[in-house]
Amino acid sequence: MLCGHHPYPEFQSDILAVHAVLEGNLPGRPERAKQLGFSDELWRTVELCWLEDRNARPNVVDILSSLNNAIVFWDMREF
Repeated sequence: MLCGHHPYPEFQSDILAVHAVLEGNLPGRPERAKQLGFSDELWRTVELCWLEDRNARPNVVDILSSLNNAIVFWDMREF
């Protein structure tokens, strides 16, 4: 679940969502993602984690760095 919403709201069953992923149709960025803490950098990290080639995916150090930056982004937000 991303930002409080299912990633494939258009599908009525999980099997259709699984089929979409297997076909390479990954979820799009939720409309309010940035307002909820998904900075551009963090969203890019999410997309990199979905790469088909597992060797091209970020390692845990890169992911933790991105999450740390997301925390800084969250703390700097203006309400």
